[in-house]
Amino acid sequence: MIKLRYIDEHNFEACSELMCTKEQCQFTNAPLWSLLQAAYSDLREKTKLYAICDGKTVVGMVRLDFHHPDCYMFTNLIIDQRFQRRGFATEAIRAALRIFRKNGRHPIVKIKAAPENAAAIALYEKMGFSFVEKAADFVLYTLAL
Repeated sequence: MIKLRYIDEHNFEACSELMCTKEQCQFTNAPLWSLLQAAYSDLREKTKLYAICDGKTVVGMVRLDFHHPDCYMFTNLIIDQRFQRRGFATEAIRAALRIFRKNGRHPIVKIKAAPENAAAIALYEKMGFSFVEKAADFVLYTLAL
């Protein structure tokens, strides 16, 4: 079973070594960039970065955003290429939704994806997210909690 764990001194190195497939890398930030952004940008007080763990093994990473005035968002969902096609992304989204529900501040979650990222879009639709709009560089989906 997948668990989301805060990224800390015990797992940050494993997170920094995560690799998406070459095709997927065009759609997300590199894990190292996400780690630096969470630690040193103005987002560090507004967002939480989690390691996606299968037991003690870090299989991915996700950023959960709590700072938007009307919704939660999650971004930079990455499952290492060695662990893909095992259902870990689905389980990670379920775990993220549990965290948002427990927080209880907002009734809705939003997610953006590149219009060309068919795999991510299919995953979000499978998880119950509904299409809202298409912009030039992203499509927006929402899910009521």
